[in-house]
Amino acid sequence: WRNRVLKVAKEMSEISFAISDKDDFMHELNDYGIDFAKGDKPVVAGKDIDGNKFVMGQEFSIENLLAFAKDLVDGKLEPFIKSQPIPSEAGPVKVAVGKNFKELVTDSGRDALIEFYATWCGHCQKLVPVCDELAEKMKAEEVDIIKLVATANDWLKYSYDVSGFPTIYWKPMDSSKKPVRYNGGRAIEDFIKYVSENASDKLKGYDR
Repeated sequence: WRNRVLKVAKEMSEISFAISDKDDFMHELNDYGIDFAKGDKPVVAGKDIDGNKFVMGQEFSIENLLAFAKDLVDGKLEPFIKSQPIPSEAGPVKVAVGKNFKELVTDSGRDALIEFYATWCGHCQKLVPVCDELAEKMKAEEVDIIKLVATANDWLKYSYDVSGFPTIYWKPMDSSKKPVRYNGGRAIEDFIKYVSENASDKLKGYDR
């Protein structure tokens, strides 16, 4: 297999190719929705410069690998998005998942405070009532309070660097401005003060 991959790599020099053992990198394959790689033929997955992930559905061959690589470069592939189901019910705190992250966060045209969390995280569980209260208080404002299970969903990882839980970001309404990591206190008063000071539009119910 290595020689066949090298042959395609020489033709597609704009792509970085790597060959690794499926058993040693099963965790990485899980991020591409592959829970079990059966058989002895290679599994092919790729990633573009924006971090979007792709999996080659066809059986491995030089022809299929070359076609996959060309489609990756040309932006013709449908990305794989790790995602929980989109919630059918909406509460005060909006729930983002991989499949609605772009709509709910990136393209919302609203300010947002986003918590990236893990269900097993004790510190995250302590934040639940605080975020619920904050979302209730922000109902009349142009601000969304959003949470996402980071262990079960994809998001724009080049914009939101998450290395521990909970990780909280402020996403300005203006899409040209980068998200900012929140490092303040975790009492309701701390969040209200931060949102009031950073909101794109002056809040109706709170002073800056």
